[in-house]
Amino acid sequence: MTPARERGALLLLAAGGSLLALATGAPQWLAGAVETPTGLVPVGATGRAAAPLATAAALVGAAAAVAAAIGRRLARALAALVLVLAGAGVAVASLAVLAQPQDGLDAAARAASARTSAVAAGPVDVSPWPVVSAAGGAAAALAGAGVLVRGRRWTSAPTSRRYERDASAAPGTHPAPRAPEVAEDPAAAWDSLTRGDDPTGGGPAGSGSAGSTGPGGSGPSR
Repeated sequence: MTPARERGALLLLAAGGSLLALATGAPQWLAGAVETPTGLVPVGATGRAAAPLATAAALVGAAAAVAAAIGRRLARALAALVLVLAGAGVAVASLAVLAQPQDGLDAAARAASARTSAVAAGPVDVSPWPVVSAAGGAAAALAGAGVLVRGRRWTSAPTSRRYERDASAAPGTHPAPRAPEVAEDPAAAWDSLTRGDDPTGGGPAGSGSAGSTGPGGSGPSR
């Protein structure tokens, strides 16, 4: 599997497991009854009420999956670590409801009976949703571990880079003008000027060059 496909598969598993665990908090997990002065009253508890820690950890895991998808190496590693912890928290909290369903229904029993000491009476029915939530958390934790271990060999998405070119090699440009060269010998420069040449190397002198005066201003040269 190529690194790009590996990355996509792990991040998809992380996001899917977290969102699955988050979605399973809405249905009813537990059902039972509580004794009241008027008789037994049926009560139930959703996943969010029976295992609030699982819902919170699933939300953190979903955020960590997004951070792992868009972050660079260090940020991705930290997000993967958070994802492992969040997924493990979801799985542990969900399995705790399976182990002690009575505790998950106590809050609903107290609310239905208006007594702080009320507990669910009789057996408690447990739906399959805690198992689904635990599976989602385990998948998120597994994906986070994969990102943490394999993410080092992933490269960032290629981005457009700008390369600077030398101005002399760029099309449509001209080399910078060179500074005029002045003759070192004053006598040679004067002779060039009397012939109508520009002693700086710029070509023929202007129309006024031939009529320039000689040293001391004695008049035009012949």
